[in-house]
Amino acid sequence: MKFAEEGNINDLESRVVYTGICCYCGACGGFCTEYIRYENQLPTTDEKCFELHGACFDFCPRTFLPILEMEKAVLGGVRSDKDLGYYTEIISAKATDAAIHEQGQDGGVVTALLTYLMDKGEIDAACISKNSETEKWKPEPFVATSKEDILAGAGSNYEQCPTIIGVANAIADGHENIAMVGLPCHVQAMRKIQLSDYFDVHGDKVKYVIGLLCTETFDRDLLLAKLAELGVKIEDVKKFDIGEGKFKIFTDGGQIDEKIAAMKSCMREGCKVCYDFAAELSDVSVGSIGAESGWNTVIIRNETGKKLIEDAKKAGAIETKEMADDKVELVRKLASRKKSGNLKNIMESAGALKLLNLLIDPSEMNLLI
Repeated sequence: MKFAEEGNINDLESRVVYTGICCYCGACGGFCTEYIRYENQLPTTDEKCFELHGACFDFCPRTFLPILEMEKAVLGGVRSDKDLGYYTEIISAKATDAAIHEQGQDGGVVTALLTYLMDKGEIDAACISKNSETEKWKPEPFVATSKEDILAGAGSNYEQCPTIIGVANAIADGHENIAMVGLPCHVQAMRKIQLSDYFDVHGDKVKYVIGLLCTETFDRDLLLAKLAELGVKIEDVKKFDIGEGKFKIFTDGGQIDEKIAAMKSCMREGCKVCYDFAAELSDVSVGSIGAESGWNTVIIRNETGKKLIEDAKKAGAIETKEMADDKVELVRKLASRKKSGNLKNIMESAGALKLLNLLIDPSEMNLLI
């Protein structure tokens, strides 16, 4: 990959872990189980390897991210939309299967696409997240190998999951045709793995990358505290959802709403420097923002994504329709809000930048160029 940097586990720790910008995607530990394990959702080591350039550093989306070069390599073009990235079309879609529609999130499109690919034999594994059997609403990496497995992982969870560990497990288990569903950070990590010039861990076996629109994920302890403040025990929660500017909590006792702005106090520290809302490097991005109730917003980004949507529609797995310009603008506005807010955090963390002999505050770059 062009503009790749060299670094090892010590550099990963000093630049990512200790600075609080780790996104807990699972890319480092997923492919280095000999040295890296996770503790309190952070990579840690009992002993260091002696590599001068390690896969852990190479795969991490927070060490270096040549986003425009990656965009050209993966999607075949450069964005004209600075907020949503490169794409060819934005549509609305929903699953046609009633069971999928009921069990999935919003329009159930992600679940419908995965089950379609599995039924057709296009994939032999889907790397998704699934709620822990021991801790309610705690997501864990899961390798689904059947429609039943995919349905078991349907729905949204707003905590972070080290999804790339699931990808590493699927590859290690011998799966040849894999689909991955992930947040923007997972997608960035997966693309770095696939584009790496230094390490071949068979990332080419991941044939489909489906991204999820994401404003942030929640720190579990902070989320539990917020739920307690609202008088809710996590054991009683049946479903979480976001819509109409609200974080919605569904229990047997009814629905409790909290303003999205109030949920910012639960945000993971590493999410505050994320510049990607729309999973810009995925084949297709899916979310609920802008879509009417029971539908999903779908951003088609490359030929792989276009063919997947067209084939799934022809097979009757999904239904699609055009998305109105004003609805697309809602998606763009939310993406812009995340980017502008987090860019301030990035600049504050970066401090002054040195460009050859120039030393300048990033916020003042526009005064020079």
